[in-house]
Amino acid sequence: MATKRKTASSAAPATAPAATAAAAAAPVFEAPVESWADTILRTNFASVEQDSIVLLKAASTLLESDVPEKVTVALDQNLKLWIAIKTVLLNDDCPVEPEVKANLRNLAQYVVSTTMLATQGAIETRKLVSLARLNMNIAEGLLSGQRNRMIQERAYQIWQEEGCPEGREQEHWLRAEAEISGLFKV
Repeated sequence: MATKRKTASSAAPATAPAATAAAAAAPVFEAPVESWADTILRTNFASVEQDSIVLLKAASTLLESDVPEKVTVALDQNLKLWIAIKTVLLNDDCPVEPEVKANLRNLAQYVVSTTMLATQGAIETRKLVSLARLNMNIAEGLLSGQRNRMIQERAYQIWQEEGCPEGREQEHWLRAEAEISGLFKV
């Protein structure tokens, strides 16, 4: 199934009174007050929770786009989000590791090229799902990385609290992992 995107040149002019009344009655799909791109630019891709939420919201919007107008807004907002991510990755203050930056820049290019193809007419539902899954996977990766950092820090604290014993790294890691997993379940 393909969804046709409306562009300014393909939209029919609404000059008839019936068309104007129908347009007024149609639900309006509006972008969020602070755009997803604005959030990424503000956080500098350093706030794992906020950045993950933004990516998940973008994924949800892409998946829920069931009419051409919603598809257009979702794709445009997602494109702006990924352009903001690419912009932030070029910033020296961005805390993301260089290898991860390179991978995210490549993913941003994929999002741009996929979105540009959509502006040429119909976009297949599977492409929307692909873009949404990409956002979900990046959000999951951000949260997983945060979880691993928390476990590492807690394991180090446990090691120090126990007087820095040798050969108990795995025990400390598993104990820290259990504690952190308990935090994530709450």
